[in-house]
Amino acid sequence: MRRLLSGLLLLGLAATLAFPQQKALPDGSKKGNAIPRRVLQDAVIGFYVTEFQKQAEVSPEVFARILPFLQQFVTDRFQISQRRTRALNQLRQAVQRGASEDDLKRAIHDFDSADADFQSNQEKFLGNVDPLLDTRQQAKLRIFQVMADNRMRQILTSVQNPNRAQLPNQ
Repeated sequence: MRRLLSGLLLLGLAATLAFPQQKALPDGSKKGNAIPRRVLQDAVIGFYVTEFQKQAEVSPEVFARILPFLQQFVTDRFQISQRRTRALNQLRQAVQRGASEDDLKRAIHDFDSADADFQSNQEKFLGNVDPLLDTRQQAKLRIFQVMADNRMRQILTSVQNPNRAQLPNQ
């Protein structure tokens, strides 16, 4: 099952990279190599699914109970991360253009709200999953999440900046 899921995930990601969609920019030009958000989200869910059970050392029965929480966690995290990025960009723009105090307060509130939702999503996931795990598995889950976050950042960076990923020791 794990091999099948991994194979399908890699096939989908490879197809996306081989046949990238072009995204229209506001000026009408095209941006090549844009990977659809849904493909990235599916890749992250696939990564979590294939690695979670192994890293946390949970039985297939327990993992089956955890899987819906895991999928919801990743889906919500993508939405929150996208909102947080937008809020951060708006905050930067507001500061750069010398926005009014009210506009800055609104931008700060939007950014802080996204950060709070990010933390709340994490707490909700752990609150749902921790009762299904023993203490050692709970600890391994937290280590796995940090490792997975770092790995996802590396993958996204290499996909978004392929030339930088090929340079040695950067």
